[in-house]
Amino acid sequence: MGKFVYKSEESMQQMHTFYDKALASLHVETDAFYIQTSFGKTHIVIVGDTNKKPLFTLHGGNGISPLNIRLFLPLLDEYYIIAPDVIGMPGKSEPYRNLSPKKDDYANWICEILDALKIDNIMFVVSSYSAAMMLSLATVHPERITKAALLVPSGIARGPLLPIMWSMSIPFMKYYFRPSEKALQGIMDTMVSEGDALWCEFLDLMMSSYKMEMRPPKFFRKEELTRFTAPLLIIASSEDVFFPDVAVFSKADKMFAGEITKMNIPGKHLPAPQTMADVCKAIVDWDDK
Repeated sequence: MGKFVYKSEESMQQMHTFYDKALASLHVETDAFYIQTSFGKTHIVIVGDTNKKPLFTLHGGNGISPLNIRLFLPLLDEYYIIAPDVIGMPGKSEPYRNLSPKKDDYANWICEILDALKIDNIMFVVSSYSAAMMLSLATVHPERITKAALLVPSGIARGPLLPIMWSMSIPFMKYYFRPSEKALQGIMDTMVSEGDALWCEFLDLMMSSYKMEMRPPKFFRKEELTRFTAPLLIIASSEDVFFPDVAVFSKADKMFAGEITKMNIPGKHLPAPQTMADVCKAIVDWDDK
Protein backbone atom coordinates (compact mmCIF):
# COMPACT_ATOMS: atom_id res chain seq x y z
CA MET A 1 0.00 0.00 0.00
CA GLY A 2 1.16 3.50 -0.75
CA LYS A 3 0.36 6.60 1.26
CA PHE A 4 -3.24 7.06 2.44
CA VAL A 5 -4.33 10.24 0.66
CA TYR A 6 -6.86 11.62 3.15
CA LYS A 7 -6.27 13.25 6.50
CA SER A 8 -8.80 10.90 8.11
CA GLU A 9 -11.55 8.39 7.30
CA GLU A 10 -14.07 11.16 8.00
CA SER A 11 -12.33 13.38 5.44
CA MET A 12 -12.66 10.62 2.84
CA GLN A 13 -16.39 10.31 3.52
CA GLN A 14 -16.80 14.08 3.16
CA MET A 15 -15.10 13.93 -0.24
CA HIS A 16 -17.28 11.00 -1.32
CA THR A 17 -20.39 12.94 -0.29
CA PHE A 18 -19.25 15.87 -2.41
CA TYR A 19 -18.45 13.48 -5.28
CA ASP A 20 -22.03 12.18 -5.25
CA LYS A 21 -23.38 15.72 -5.15
CA ALA A 22 -21.19 16.81 -8.09
CA LEU A 23 -22.15 13.74 -10.12
CA ALA A 24 -25.88 14.31 -9.47
CA SER A 25 -25.50 17.95 -10.56
CA LEU A 26 -24.68 16.79 -14.10
CA HIS A 27 -28.30 15.64 -14.59
CA VAL A 28 -27.28 12.90 -17.00
CA GLU A 29 -27.64 9.13 -17.09
CA THR A 30 -24.74 7.47 -15.27
CA ASP A 31 -23.56 3.99 -14.39
CA ALA A 32 -20.87 3.51 -11.74
CA PHE A 33 -19.04 0.36 -10.72
CA TYR A 34 -15.72 -0.99 -9.46
CA ILE A 35 -13.12 -3.21 -11.09
CA GLN A 36 -10.07 -4.74 -9.46
CA THR A 37 -6.65 -3.91 -10.91
CA SER A 38 -3.17 -4.89 -9.78
CA PHE A 39 -2.78 -1.35 -8.43
CA GLY A 40 -5.99 -1.49 -6.41
CA LYS A 41 -9.73 -1.07 -6.68
CA THR A 42 -10.78 1.33 -9.44
CA HIS A 43 -14.09 3.17 -9.60
CA ILE A 44 -15.44 3.87 -13.08
CA VAL A 45 -18.25 6.17 -14.16
CA ILE A 46 -19.92 5.73 -17.54
CA VAL A 47 -22.01 8.68 -18.67
CA GLY A 48 -24.46 9.00 -21.56
CA ASP A 49 -26.02 6.78 -24.20
CA THR A 50 -23.86 3.69 -24.75
CA ASN A 51 -25.27 3.34 -28.27
CA LYS A 52 -23.12 6.30 -29.25
CA LYS A 53 -19.36 6.37 -29.85
CA PRO A 54 -17.21 5.85 -26.75
CA LEU A 55 -14.45 8.07 -25.49
CA PHE A 56 -12.12 7.62 -22.53
CA THR A 57 -11.25 10.47 -20.21
CA LEU A 58 -9.20 10.88 -17.04
CA HIS A 59 -9.43 13.75 -14.59
CA GLY A 60 -6.41 15.93 -13.88
CA GLY A 61 -4.11 15.85 -10.87
CA ASN A 62 -5.88 16.05 -7.50
CA GLY A 63 -9.22 16.19 -9.34
CA ILE A 64 -12.37 14.08 -9.50
CA SER A 65 -14.30 12.57 -12.39
CA PRO A 66 -17.62 14.45 -11.95
CA LEU A 67 -15.94 17.84 -12.36
CA ASN A 68 -13.91 16.54 -15.31
CA ILE A 69 -17.04 15.14 -16.98
CA ARG A 70 -18.72 18.50 -16.36
CA LEU A 71 -16.09 20.17 -18.57
CA PHE A 72 -16.87 17.83 -21.46
CA LEU A 73 -20.66 17.51 -21.09
CA PRO A 74 -21.37 18.90 -24.60
CA LEU A 75 -19.61 15.85 -26.02
CA LEU A 76 -22.52 13.69 -24.84
CA ASP A 77 -24.42 14.76 -27.95
CA GLU A 78 -22.05 12.54 -29.97
CA TYR A 79 -20.34 10.21 -27.50
CA TYR A 80 -20.68 8.37 -24.24
CA ILE A 81 -17.92 8.92 -21.71
CA ILE A 82 -15.88 6.38 -19.76
CA ALA A 83 -14.28 8.09 -16.76
CA PRO A 84 -12.21 6.15 -14.20
CA ASP A 85 -11.22 7.73 -10.91
CA VAL A 86 -7.43 7.79 -10.72
CA ILE A 87 -6.06 5.66 -7.89
CA GLY A 88 -4.50 7.77 -5.15
CA MET A 89 -6.48 10.91 -5.97
CA PRO A 90 -9.68 12.24 -4.37
CA GLY A 91 -12.28 10.10 -6.11
CA LYS A 92 -13.69 6.71 -5.14
CA SER A 93 -10.84 4.49 -6.32
CA GLU A 94 -8.20 3.01 -3.99
CA PRO A 95 -7.27 5.85 -1.58
CA TYR A 96 -3.58 4.95 -1.57
CA ARG A 97 -0.83 6.38 -3.76
CA ASN A 98 0.07 3.22 -5.68
CA LEU A 99 0.81 4.74 -9.11
CA SER A 100 4.18 6.29 -9.89
CA PRO A 101 4.47 8.95 -12.62
CA LYS A 102 8.12 7.96 -13.15
CA LYS A 103 7.35 4.37 -14.20
CA ASP A 104 4.87 2.75 -16.60
CA ASP A 105 2.25 2.46 -13.85
CA TYR A 106 -0.34 4.73 -15.47
CA ALA A 107 0.06 2.89 -18.78
CA ASN A 108 -0.40 -0.51 -17.20
CA TRP A 109 -3.32 0.65 -15.05
CA ILE A 110 -5.16 2.09 -18.09
CA CYS A 111 -4.52 -1.14 -20.03
CA GLU A 112 -6.05 -3.16 -17.20
CA ILE A 113 -9.15 -0.96 -17.29
CA LEU A 114 -9.51 -1.29 -21.07
CA ASP A 115 -9.05 -5.05 -20.81
CA ALA A 116 -11.70 -5.29 -18.10
CA LEU A 117 -14.10 -3.31 -20.30
CA LYS A 118 -13.16 -5.45 -23.34
CA ILE A 119 -12.00 -2.40 -25.31
CA ASP A 120 -9.11 -2.91 -27.75
CA ASN A 121 -8.60 0.76 -28.57
CA ILE A 122 -10.44 4.03 -28.07
CA MET A 123 -10.33 7.80 -28.46
CA PHE A 124 -8.94 9.68 -25.45
CA VAL A 125 -9.89 13.15 -24.21
CA VAL A 126 -7.53 14.24 -21.44
CA SER A 127 -6.44 17.43 -19.73
CA SER A 128 -3.65 18.74 -17.55
CA TYR A 129 -1.96 15.96 -15.51
CA SER A 130 -3.99 13.23 -17.22
CA ALA A 131 -2.32 14.02 -20.56
CA ALA A 132 0.92 12.65 -19.08
CA MET A 133 -1.00 9.56 -17.91
CA MET A 134 -2.17 8.96 -21.48
CA LEU A 135 1.29 9.63 -22.90
CA SER A 136 2.60 6.92 -20.58
CA LEU A 137 0.21 4.57 -22.38
CA ALA A 138 1.40 5.94 -25.73
CA THR A 139 4.97 4.87 -24.97
CA VAL A 140 4.04 1.30 -23.96
CA HIS A 141 0.87 0.41 -25.87
CA PRO A 142 0.27 3.11 -28.51
CA GLU A 143 -2.12 0.81 -30.37
CA ARG A 144 -4.71 1.30 -27.61
CA ILE A 145 -5.16 5.00 -28.60
CA THR A 146 -7.04 5.67 -31.85
CA LYS A 147 -6.73 9.45 -31.50
CA ALA A 148 -6.52 11.93 -28.64
CA ALA A 149 -7.59 15.45 -27.70
CA LEU A 150 -5.24 17.02 -25.16
CA LEU A 151 -6.48 20.08 -23.24
CA VAL A 152 -3.86 22.28 -21.49
CA PRO A 153 -1.68 19.15 -21.46
CA SER A 154 1.14 18.12 -19.19
CA GLY A 155 3.83 15.74 -20.37
CA ILE A 156 4.99 17.86 -23.32
CA ALA A 157 6.39 21.16 -22.02
CA ARG A 158 5.83 23.46 -19.06
CA GLY A 159 6.08 27.18 -18.48
CA PRO A 160 9.01 28.83 -16.65
CA LEU A 161 9.41 27.27 -13.22
CA LEU A 162 9.75 30.48 -11.19
CA PRO A 163 6.37 31.98 -12.25
CA ILE A 164 4.69 28.61 -11.60
CA MET A 165 6.14 28.41 -8.08
CA TRP A 166 5.41 32.06 -7.37
CA SER A 167 1.82 31.98 -8.58
CA MET A 168 0.96 28.77 -6.72
CA SER A 169 3.05 28.74 -3.55
CA ILE A 170 1.89 32.09 -2.15
CA PRO A 171 -1.89 31.48 -2.50
CA PHE A 172 -1.53 27.92 -1.19
CA MET A 173 0.57 29.04 1.80
CA LYS A 174 -1.93 31.77 2.65
CA TYR A 175 -4.74 29.25 2.64
CA TYR A 176 -2.73 26.63 4.57
CA PHE A 177 -1.84 28.96 7.43
CA ARG A 178 -5.07 30.95 7.50
CA PRO A 179 -7.97 29.38 5.57
CA SER A 180 -10.51 31.95 4.42
CA GLU A 181 -12.71 32.78 1.45
CA LYS A 182 -10.18 35.41 0.38
CA ALA A 183 -7.30 32.92 0.49
CA LEU A 184 -9.34 30.37 -1.44
CA GLN A 185 -10.17 33.00 -4.04
CA GLY A 186 -6.44 33.59 -4.46
CA ILE A 187 -6.03 29.95 -5.52
CA MET A 188 -9.03 30.20 -7.84
CA ASP A 189 -7.64 33.36 -9.45
CA THR A 190 -4.44 31.54 -10.36
CA MET A 191 -6.02 28.48 -11.92
CA VAL A 192 -9.63 29.12 -12.89
CA SER A 193 -10.91 31.35 -15.69
CA GLU A 194 -14.48 31.54 -14.39
CA GLY A 195 -15.12 29.89 -11.04
CA ASP A 196 -18.42 28.92 -9.46
CA ALA A 197 -19.71 27.63 -6.13
CA LEU A 198 -19.11 23.96 -6.97
CA TRP A 199 -15.46 24.50 -7.86
CA CYS A 200 -14.97 26.64 -4.74
CA GLU A 201 -16.51 23.93 -2.57
CA PHE A 202 -14.30 21.26 -4.12
CA LEU A 203 -11.08 23.26 -3.74
CA ASP A 204 -11.92 24.08 -0.13
CA LEU A 205 -12.60 20.42 0.63
CA MET A 206 -9.57 19.22 -1.31
CA MET A 207 -7.27 21.62 0.54
CA SER A 208 -8.68 20.82 3.96
CA SER A 209 -9.23 17.05 3.83
CA TYR A 210 -6.84 15.56 1.27
CA LYS A 211 -3.06 15.17 1.02
CA MET A 212 -2.26 16.55 -2.41
CA GLU A 213 -0.26 14.68 -5.04
CA MET A 214 2.85 16.84 -5.24
CA ARG A 215 4.92 14.67 -7.58
CA PRO A 216 5.06 16.37 -10.99
CA PRO A 217 3.85 14.62 -14.13
CA LYS A 218 6.49 13.03 -16.29
CA PHE A 219 7.65 14.92 -19.37
CA PHE A 220 8.25 12.65 -22.35
CA ARG A 221 10.96 12.52 -25.00
CA LYS A 222 10.58 12.04 -28.74
CA GLU A 223 12.51 8.77 -28.48
CA GLU A 224 9.85 7.32 -26.18
CA LEU A 225 7.02 8.06 -28.62
CA THR A 226 8.37 6.81 -31.94
CA ARG A 227 5.65 4.13 -32.23
CA PHE A 228 2.84 6.56 -31.36
CA THR A 229 1.33 7.93 -34.57
CA ALA A 230 -2.31 8.58 -33.62
CA PRO A 231 -3.80 11.95 -34.66
CA LEU A 232 -3.72 14.59 -31.93
CA LEU A 233 -5.75 17.70 -31.21
CA ILE A 234 -3.71 19.84 -28.80
CA ILE A 235 -5.53 22.71 -27.08
CA ALA A 236 -3.60 25.29 -25.07
CA SER A 237 -3.68 28.88 -23.83
CA SER A 238 -1.12 31.65 -23.57
CA GLU A 239 -2.62 32.56 -20.17
CA ASP A 240 -1.97 29.11 -18.68
CA VAL A 241 0.99 29.52 -16.32
CA PHE A 242 1.59 25.76 -16.17
CA PHE A 243 1.58 24.59 -19.80
CA PRO A 244 1.45 27.69 -22.05
CA ASP A 245 0.58 27.32 -25.72
CA VAL A 246 3.88 28.51 -27.22
CA ALA A 247 5.94 26.01 -25.23
CA VAL A 248 3.51 23.14 -25.75
CA PHE A 249 2.95 23.66 -29.48
CA SER A 250 6.66 24.12 -30.23
CA LYS A 251 7.69 20.96 -28.37
CA ALA A 252 4.78 18.93 -29.78
CA ASP A 253 5.98 19.56 -33.33
CA LYS A 254 9.26 17.88 -32.42
CA MET A 255 7.84 15.06 -30.27
CA PHE A 256 5.03 13.45 -32.22
CA ALA A 257 5.19 11.52 -35.48
CA GLY A 258 1.46 11.68 -36.22
CA GLU A 259 -0.76 14.48 -37.50
CA ILE A 260 -1.19 17.36 -35.05
CA THR A 261 -4.04 19.87 -35.03
CA LYS A 262 -3.56 22.87 -32.72
CA MET A 263 -6.17 25.05 -31.07
CA ASN A 264 -5.46 28.17 -29.08
CA ILE A 265 -8.01 29.15 -26.42
CA PRO A 266 -8.38 32.08 -24.05
CA GLY A 267 -8.27 31.76 -20.29
CA LYS A 268 -6.30 30.18 -17.49
CA HIS A 269 -5.55 26.54 -16.75
CA LEU A 270 -9.22 25.73 -16.17
CA PRO A 271 -11.16 27.23 -19.10
CA ALA A 272 -14.49 29.03 -18.79
CA PRO A 273 -17.74 27.20 -19.71
CA GLN A 274 -18.16 29.02 -23.03
CA THR A 275 -14.58 28.19 -23.96
CA MET A 276 -15.23 24.55 -23.10
CA ALA A 277 -18.32 24.59 -25.33
CA ASP A 278 -16.06 25.78 -28.17
CA VAL A 279 -13.47 23.12 -27.28
CA CYS A 280 -16.08 20.35 -27.37
CA LYS A 281 -17.37 21.52 -30.75
CA ALA A 282 -13.81 21.55 -32.04
CA ILE A 283 -13.24 18.00 -30.78
CA VAL A 284 -16.37 16.75 -32.60
CA ASP A 285 -15.44 18.57 -35.83
CA TRP A 286 -11.86 17.27 -35.66
CA ASP A 287 -13.02 13.69 -35.02
CA ASP A 288 -15.44 13.87 -37.96
CA LYS A 289 -12.74 14.77 -40.47
